[in-house]
Amino acid sequence: MASDVETESERLWVPVAVGIGLVAVLVAESVAIGAGTYVPANGHVSGVVTALPFIGILLYGSYRVEKGSLDHDRYLRISRWSLGGAAVFLLINIGVMATRPLGGGLPLLVSWTRWAVSIGGGTGFLVGVFEARAIERQLDAERSRIRQEELRSERDRLEEFADIVSHDLRNPLNAASGHLELARDADPEAVEDHLDRVESALGRMHRILEDTLTLAREGKTAGDTTTVDIGTLTTECWGRVDGIDAELVVEEAGTIRADPDRLSHVFENLLANAVEHGGRDVTVRVGPLGDGDAVGFYVEDDGDGIPERERDRVFEKGYSADDGTGFGLAIVERIVDAHGWSVRVTEGAAGGARFEITGVEPAETAPTAGPAAVEG
Repeated sequence: MASDVETESERLWVPVAVGIGLVAVLVAESVAIGAGTYVPANGHVSGVVTALPFIGILLYGSYRVEKGSLDHDRYLRISRWSLGGAAVFLLINIGVMATRPLGGGLPLLVSWTRWAVSIGGGTGFLVGVFEARAIERQLDAERSRIRQEELRSERDRLEEFADIVSHDLRNPLNAASGHLELARDADPEAVEDHLDRVESALGRMHRILEDTLTLAREGKTAGDTTTVDIGTLTTECWGRVDGIDAELVVEEAGTIRADPDRLSHVFENLLANAVEHGGRDVTVRVGPLGDGDAVGFYVEDDGDGIPERERDRVFEKGYSADDGTGFGLAIVERIVDAHGWSVRVTEGAAGGARFEITGVEPAETAPTAGPAAVEG
């Protein structure tokens, strides 16, 4: 159950306490003067008159700030400014008093100290409030900028999704509709062929929708990162790839810092791309890049590879060398970018495609024993 009592962080105790203390000194001086036991120093009245506005700033200003919209996290800095201003101004005046004789004795010392604390504390309070409001404005502007970027990113993803759905789904939808219409008027022997074509078109539409949704969900930054074992994750992803006669070889890849869910999409798409383009008996290798502390990892196959003139286009949305959706590698690039990494495609050791991902943050890990082979 939440308490209704305000915590210390929700109150400006320091400036209020300084203000109340100064008022108490003024009251004590007035009582002593009225009783005739205290003779005020020269300039007493002018000192009180100039100090009262700053005492009012400390007390009424604290009240207004607490009733306002200023974040409570700023209260500590305001209190420090107030206390620091009082201390600094008092020290300056102590230095001045030390250079001249105090002809007024104790009354002058009290009056001068009260005046210095009032001026310094009130001025420090005002500086603290101005700084706090400046910080709030800066934070509001930053939050607004981030929100605008998020809205633009969401709008771009929606436009991207709409473009893909309206453009890329039209062909398989028209094909399915056309063969369905033909199947109604076709001979019984030909109906099965038309229905197979309808099924193929619907399957392609399903793949396009799945890949488009994945692409639309990928933001510009990764989520919570944790320690991920590349070998373990790669093996898990390999189990979800349809590669009956294919082989996966995972070298001593170590561990990295990454969002495991989104990194799974990277490996699934790269492995599926290798099987799709390299053949069902392809061998896929996954291993580390760099010397000593790993700076990245690679995924390569021994298939036909990607022609050099096409390598700059493979990450474009909709690009495909055959009847694939063309979004798999675009998803890979987007997730890699979200982690702050880089990806490039080159030629593998056996002439196939090799994808190198660099800029990866390594994690401390115990070494694993040798490369492991996994049959498809």
